[in-house]
Amino acid sequence: MGTCLRSKLTAFCPDWRSLDFYIVLLGLAFCRAWIVLCLSAVAVTTLVSHSNWMFLLAGSVAAAGVAVAARRAATQARFEVRLRGVTGALTVLCAVAMPIALACGQPIMLAVLVVVGGAASSFLQVLWGNEYARRPVPFALACYPATAVVIALLIALVVGERGFLAFFVFPVMSFVLLLVETSRIDKERPRDEPSGAAAAPVAPAAPVVPAERDRPALSRKSIAQLMVSIGVFSFLCRVFDSLPGEGVIDPFVVFGGSSVFALAVVGILFLLFAFLCGDRFEPVFAYRLSLPLMALGMAIVSLFFYDHWALSVLLIGIGYELFDIVTWILFVDLAQRREDAGGRYRVFGQGVAATLCGMGLGYLVGGELHARLLAESVQMSTVGILCVTVLVVTAFLVIPEGTIAQVVGRRGRLRGGERDGEEGEGPAAGAADVGAPAVPPLEKRCEALAIERHLTPREGEVLVLLARGRTLAIVMRDLQIAKGTAQTHIENVYAKLGVHKQQELIDLVEGCGLKDEA
Repeated sequence: MGTCLRSKLTAFCPDWRSLDFYIVLLGLAFCRAWIVLCLSAVAVTTLVSHSNWMFLLAGSVAAAGVAVAARRAATQARFEVRLRGVTGALTVLCAVAMPIALACGQPIMLAVLVVVGGAASSFLQVLWGNEYARRPVPFALACYPATAVVIALLIALVVGERGFLAFFVFPVMSFVLLLVETSRIDKERPRDEPSGAAAAPVAPAAPVVPAERDRPALSRKSIAQLMVSIGVFSFLCRVFDSLPGEGVIDPFVVFGGSSVFALAVVGILFLLFAFLCGDRFEPVFAYRLSLPLMALGMAIVSLFFYDHWALSVLLIGIGYELFDIVTWILFVDLAQRREDAGGRYRVFGQGVAATLCGMGLGYLVGGELHARLLAESVQMSTVGILCVTVLVVTAFLVIPEGTIAQVVGRRGRLRGGERDGEEGEGPAAGAADVGAPAVPPLEKRCEALAIERHLTPREGEVLVLLARGRTLAIVMRDLQIAKGTAQTHIENVYAKLGVHKQQELIDLVEGCGLKDEA
């Protein structure tokens, strides 16, 4: 039974036993847990009354700055080093100074650190997003929901007086793990693989055969619609999160509140559902559930006011966290399509900026609404109905389900596993189908060479990519496989072909003559 379970886990996420998986998981979890502390800790909100939206809007501006700076970056490697340096300086500053400001009760100093912390947390999220983009999409499908569970556990551990130390531990741990992971990647990088923008593929020797995983990037309009939708969903969630029910006791306060408990619920259910469904699972399922759950939570507020406030906040939180998982997978998929210098950082910079901007404005507007609700100048039913309307309009007109499905597609296809060949996807699969249309000469040569040298179907796909000048990173992205797996396939291809460098492989493929077909 144990062996069967391990095999199913491996099929679901091949990297679940790797060190990379747990470093990335814990790194982002510590970062997000730090953000939750800065937004909800009583010690912070008491000294600085508007700390939550100040923190979030500062983070939004910082993330947008990363997106703009990445556009002008000459090389990704240099930009990444500079961003890590700035992030490290700001993170250490906040980790050391924020506990001191809290202990001394210095509101002005703490307000400045809140703004700095918002920027540092945004930089950390963008950097961790880049680490996600280095890996196949199934990695994000398993790792990000697991991260949500770990965030909830971390917050539950530091509820109360123990949270004071976490202001130092959480950001430092996140940044240290980031340094560890990036250093490991640099050490594992093959000698012939350049870093940064230099790792972009050279011009292919032949036209690229379209495949579903090689979908063109979304238009600027579609990306703008996506970011607006992310901002709206984040805004609506935080509006209700910032409206404390009068006299209502949160039953999940021991876990850090209903919003934090929603993280654990969503993470566990998402992982369980994806694991049980296997290749039938589609990330868009989560998007389908997020809308009705959030709408139901808002409707409960409209109908029953504060009678079921805790349930309402929990439903809205669960719906939003499902949407958040989908959006992160969207960011990973969109980032992997960008091959230009700083392309991945632009995607995550824009995504984090939209998310934090919506959250910050939600807290700001929610605070104003709370005051008006107490003064009875605004009715809660009006607020609930208006929010439901905005939610539905955004979901159906701004970013319909078809747009989400267009980006992430099916999980089974994204895996790039053996099912790809069955569905006629991938460079080698199409060549093997009976009655398939003619393929470019390059693929014909690769097919003949693969048969001659007894390459496996997967090694044949790797051969085609290498023959086009693709690097290890691009092989990982196009075939949606882990780094170790890609390296193993490349080494096997080199060994069976009797070559030692990629250029030798290209020369061999170009010199491979095909017999004239009758």
